[in-house]
Amino acid sequence: MAGYGVATWAGLEEEAFTVEELLALAAEAAGGQQHHLAALQLPVSLVMMTPIAQALHGRGPLPAAVDTGLRVMASAPLHGGELPAMVDQELADLIRPGLTPHRRASSPSRHAQE
Repeated sequence: MAGYGVATWAGLEEEAFTVEELLALAAEAAGGQQHHLAALQLPVSLVMMTPIAQALHGRGPLPAAVDTGLRVMASAPLHGGELPAMVDQELADLIRPGLTPHRRASSPSRHAQE
């Protein structure tokens, strides 16, 4: 199935638009035909936690996209490569004992995609 997606760094977090508004625009652009908006990509990491925190309460773009059948993809899981250096072993053990800092740094984005 052919389709397209929307990628944003801060549009959803800053509430410039919602998933519902994106779907409405896709339907309008399709002119009454079936639109082909199929995916949404946004940053999800230990630095960009808003989508995760919202989803834990059943709100925000992650559950909204999933509920409407959009595929969700996480971008910037390592925050431009900066995140592994930010997570030391003490923080990794605090979050989840036994993981290396590099695995802990990338785990929110891996779980968001599952």
